[in-house]
Amino acid sequence: MNLKQYKKQLQESAWLLGICENGFDDLKSNRIHWIDNGKYEGKKWFADPFILEYNDERIILLVEEFDYKVHRGRIARLFVDRKSWEITDCKIILDLETHLSFPMIWREDNHIYVCPENYASGALNLYEYDKEGEFLTLIKPLIKKKLTDAILYKDETGYYILSTYIPTPNGKKLTVYHSVNFDGNYEEVQEVSFKENIARNAGKMFVYNGNLIRPAQVCNDSYGQALSFQEVKRDKDCLYSFKEKYRFLSPHLHYKIGSHTFNQHPNGMAVIDVKGWRYPIVGFLIKRIGNIFVKLGLKNAYRPQ
Repeated sequence: MNLKQYKKQLQESAWLLGICENGFDDLKSNRIHWIDNGKYEGKKWFADPFILEYNDERIILLVEEFDYKVHRGRIARLFVDRKSWEITDCKIILDLETHLSFPMIWREDNHIYVCPENYASGALNLYEYDKEGEFLTLIKPLIKKKLTDAILYKDETGYYILSTYIPTPNGKKLTVYHSVNFDGNYEEVQEVSFKENIARNAGKMFVYNGNLIRPAQVCNDSYGQALSFQEVKRDKDCLYSFKEKYRFLSPHLHYKIGSHTFNQHPNGMAVIDVKGWRYPIVGFLIKRIGNIFVKLGLKNAYRPQ
């Protein structure tokens, strides 16, 4: 391992999951059950969580799994015990040669579909989840573009995919696509511009107090530094507009440098992730030194891409 590789290892991030049993209300009140990684601690982290199902004993999640030895994202199924609040089992359900993340779950006609982010493939791909065998089967590409953290939404006018895309995934522009059919031909119908870098999705849209809410990532100073919860409106021409109603910063003592996913299950429970360092003290020092270099003009500041 050369010096550059060693420095990169010392700067590696780590993510932690949290459960809000009463959804968005619990998030706003910081009533969060932080999840212990159990036997996976120090070996891998989990992020981009979506709730597959839950009961009184356990919660089943689909997540991005990042093993420090493999060093790329894979899609995994997790079991979380609701008594110990610990991950008890992890099974990889999709592993490709390229990075996978954000396993967006969509339920349609008693089928469970997943659209993970895999922009290196050049498309947003639709998979079907086999609950018994616990694996994903590729169905087809939905949109042949390098979309990043795409979400699906359905109303009386059809199906919508909202997403940012490469080469500017963390910026100010959100693109909306529409199709009459779930797996049909999606066409671009709108591009929304924000004043801040809050275009990238942070999870699926959900209803709160009668209002449709879109979780989005705040990427002004760094990638996924906070969550922006935006009220969604549609005009008579079916065009979207978004207005931020709440901004969430991680309250965790050791994982406080970011939060970039919130997903609420149809039955009310929600899951989030928060970001820290793999080596907290070293990571913090390297970050502080980097900030000094930026102020001295010796290093470029973060630029959303």
